[in-house]
Amino acid sequence: MRKFFELGFLHLILFLFFSPWVQCSAAFLPPPPTTLKDVDGDNLNDACIETPKLRVIFSSRTGNISLYYLKGVNFEENLIPPQIQDKGYLFASSTINPFEVVLGANDSEQTLTPAGYNIVFDESPSNGDFVVVATANSPAAGVGLTKRYSFKLNSYTFGIEAIVSNLTEKSQIFGNEKLGNSGLKMQYGPGIFLEPFDNASLIALKKDLLLPFETLEDLSKQVKDQSNSFTGIGLKTIYFCLLLEATSPGKLSLQKFEVKSNNPREPAFQGEVLGISYPPFSLKSKESKSFSFNCYFGPKLLDELKLINRELVTDYGFLSTMLLRILQFFYSIYPNYGMSIIFLTIFVRLLLYPLTIKSTKSMAKVQKIQPLVQDLKDRYRDNTQKFNEEVLKLYQKHQVNPLGGCLPIFLQLPVFIALYNTIHIAVELRKTSFLWISDLSKTDPLLILPITIAILMYYQQTKMNAPPEQQQMMSFMVYKQHYRRCSADSSQQSHVGD
Repeated sequence: MRKFFELGFLHLILFLFFSPWVQCSAAFLPPPPTTLKDVDGDNLNDACIETPKLRVIFSSRTGNISLYYLKGVNFEENLIPPQIQDKGYLFASSTINPFEVVLGANDSEQTLTPAGYNIVFDESPSNGDFVVVATANSPAAGVGLTKRYSFKLNSYTFGIEAIVSNLTEKSQIFGNEKLGNSGLKMQYGPGIFLEPFDNASLIALKKDLLLPFETLEDLSKQVKDQSNSFTGIGLKTIYFCLLLEATSPGKLSLQKFEVKSNNPREPAFQGEVLGISYPPFSLKSKESKSFSFNCYFGPKLLDELKLINRELVTDYGFLSTMLLRILQFFYSIYPNYGMSIIFLTIFVRLLLYPLTIKSTKSMAKVQKIQPLVQDLKDRYRDNTQKFNEEVLKLYQKHQVNPLGGCLPIFLQLPVFIALYNTIHIAVELRKTSFLWISDLSKTDPLLILPITIAILMYYQQTKMNAPPEQQQMMSFMVYKQHYRRCSADSSQQSHVGD
């Protein structure tokens, strides 16, 4: 029997480190369909590309991405939310263009960014990527701007290259430090992801780590103090993230703005425009300059982010990562995440079973001598020091450690915290159904799970022979757990390990 468990554990370890989730193979995929058509009604062709994971539309009016649609059962959403305008919030055109390239003027505070783009699809890129090229020229300003978007076959990562051209017969300077104009700025804003009103954490990116911030002011201070050490900037919510990094050193830019609603009862929308800016630069006649950026825009999938060395964005710790792998292992056996959570909980319980037994036995010993302790308490009621000495002798005589039941519980806490964290932030559980629950990432609308668990916990409590004070404390814990579970996600309600 022991050899059987050892072999099973060995197979599990091999799966965790050599599973397809950890080492993704570069399987060949057929070229995705690509179309050119007028989507926004400006009589100019717009680009629409599709990969196995994405459907992206590029606007010929701005040369920017106007729709970024994720494919898949767990996501299937447009991460650029146009519905915000339907709620009565009106934005200036300069604030609703994601991945916008802004060129600064040298003699005024105006920008030189041209409008009206000719969009074509590059059918023969050297690296096999799918490339959309948007080009616009402004003869009045003597500026040409080309944007190249490069998408991989099966990835949420893509590249953006901005090529600035001087179309005049003389040298031209872009940007002016005295006027506060950057030479070039790549920016994203205002709202992010499915619901712009949801809170998103700001991230400053370094080479091998990231620094999250709760407020825009904190991030601004950090950027000001260490402007040369950052490589990019980003945003993340519980399930999605945006990471924008420059291939050449730049300065992070932040802009805060407020938009009032047409409805006076609605609160004002607080937004941020994040970006990477470059200092003023000059171009000779007919000269061009290129700026390249890498972007990850999609779900916080551990394996996808691991490919770009940004797995820290997922907020998984070491234990949570291991538990996620085990959850995926159970899902590969039985493809239902509700059942996989139950299997994972049982696995954790079995793993911690020796500690649980040790804690239970120790608590039983303490409970067994409680009448003797009470007798000593009555006998030495007026002599606390003598009472403590006699209790210590009693514990030594019966080989009882009064803290022996607590230590195993404390040793289990990190595992249970990691289990809770894994189930709470795993994007794999989003929009996943189980029994009557349509989405494991949301609260059970019928409250069947929390009520059932509360009844079971109360029944278990009544069967325990505990002192009245302990019974009252346990009753309080039942009510507290029930209140917490009523507002918890269904996936967290599905496991009863805490």
